[in-house]
Amino acid sequence: MVPVPCPLLQAVLSPLLASALAILTGRRLGPRTGWLVGALLVYQTALLAYLTYSLWLGKEPLVEHYAWVFLPLMGLDLIGDGLSLPVATIMSFICTCLAFYSIRYMELRVKELYGEGSPSYYVLYYALYPFFPMGLVGITLSTNLIMIWLFMELLLIPSYFIITYFGYMERRRTAVMCFLWGTVASTFFMAGAFLAYSQIGSFDISALPALEGKTWALLASTLMALGLMIKMGAFGFHVWLPWVEGEPPTHVGAILACYANIGAYVMARVLVLAVPEVFEPLSLPLMIWALITMVYGAALTLAQDDVKRLCACSTISQVAYSLLGVASMVPTAVAGGIFYMVSHLLGKAVLFSTAGLLVYETHERDIRRMGGLGRFLPLTAVLWASGSMILSAIPPFSGFPAEVVMFSGIFRSAVQHGVRLATAICGVMATALTAAYTFWPLKRIFMGRPGGCHGQMSHEGGRPEEAPSSMLVPLFVLALASAVLGICPKIIMELLLAAL
Repeated sequence: MVPVPCPLLQAVLSPLLASALAILTGRRLGPRTGWLVGALLVYQTALLAYLTYSLWLGKEPLVEHYAWVFLPLMGLDLIGDGLSLPVATIMSFICTCLAFYSIRYMELRVKELYGEGSPSYYVLYYALYPFFPMGLVGITLSTNLIMIWLFMELLLIPSYFIITYFGYMERRRTAVMCFLWGTVASTFFMAGAFLAYSQIGSFDISALPALEGKTWALLASTLMALGLMIKMGAFGFHVWLPWVEGEPPTHVGAILACYANIGAYVMARVLVLAVPEVFEPLSLPLMIWALITMVYGAALTLAQDDVKRLCACSTISQVAYSLLGVASMVPTAVAGGIFYMVSHLLGKAVLFSTAGLLVYETHERDIRRMGGLGRFLPLTAVLWASGSMILSAIPPFSGFPAEVVMFSGIFRSAVQHGVRLATAICGVMATALTAAYTFWPLKRIFMGRPGGCHGQMSHEGGRPEEAPSSMLVPLFVLALASAVLGICPKIIMELLLAAL
């Protein structure tokens, strides 16, 4: 293998180059800036894929440390192991694909909001967008609690401004909601981190096992878990999520689903693996909380007639499956939960962005005004069906082996525990709701008579036409990636189980 200098640091910081070039060239290139940004993000994805492949071949995990001269407690400590690298690679891959998808989408959105001749808005969007892959990869690779918090806060910056300038209904209110709820979640997490520091004198995850037996260990873990539950939009903390994911540009909603899901990863890394005995009292309550969230999120999704809100609400239910696996603390189930998270991110990117295709093609969000679109938009229909199959765990996509691994681990450990067993059984039964809220819209949108039973759809140029290939191809690539992981799950499972 060819050695790469400071590969993890490069993976985290390389999107800054894309942001800088967008600032320098955006006014001249306009919407074409997206091709430049996407090409530069390909480097981050390729580098992470290379590191993941090297690890899969048997190379030792990577560890990098970069000290801050004036703040030694805030060293940038990075790890590339079987847990972090697959998750970072998939998140970067999604952001890269959606960067290309967004080129035509944002061109239309800018024209709708600001008219022709608005190059400054392309500069703003493409300068902010690279902070998404930077923040997500930074959280995934970091092993210092302060740096995890810092990258969480970093993600709020592009989210706030992109929603404010390019969102849909009540976009400024939604941007404030995103910022406030994200800050509250990060504050709870950081309060727990500071409490842990008061007990062990370090913010490094590798030092957390020393927390066992300390006076405030359980409270510190509870505060961090609570912050992550807010970030995941668990039941009781879910009110922000339908707005924050439903009102940005649709591909940004898919990226914000990554932001919500990463809470499950951080919980696994920081709490389940580092302090299992401290976390153990929280295990069963969080599993029950996850089950409640699954069912409530599914019911909320089924009630939606707005195609974007439907995708946003489904995140509430889907994140809960990963939470169920991680909270069980069973190594196989935790690995399955992280695998399911990765699968959900791919499926949600496809489904959410397909909703964006519908908005682009029909200028409509209301499902009641759709119907029979499959005859006009067959590729869009195939993409919606693919996203539905991924989320519903239907072979050959990745959701199927992820659910099998996760639930097999949970059941194996729950046979001697009545409440855990009942939770696991109800969790399996709840999976049927996923098929309901993904395939029922498939029927309503793409089958039947045009306009359905609620009236005729109106299209500005007559009947709708398929979106450009620059929007369709990235989504088929994401669906193909899910199929590859579904057919060969050992690609990711070997790495995850080795890390656990």
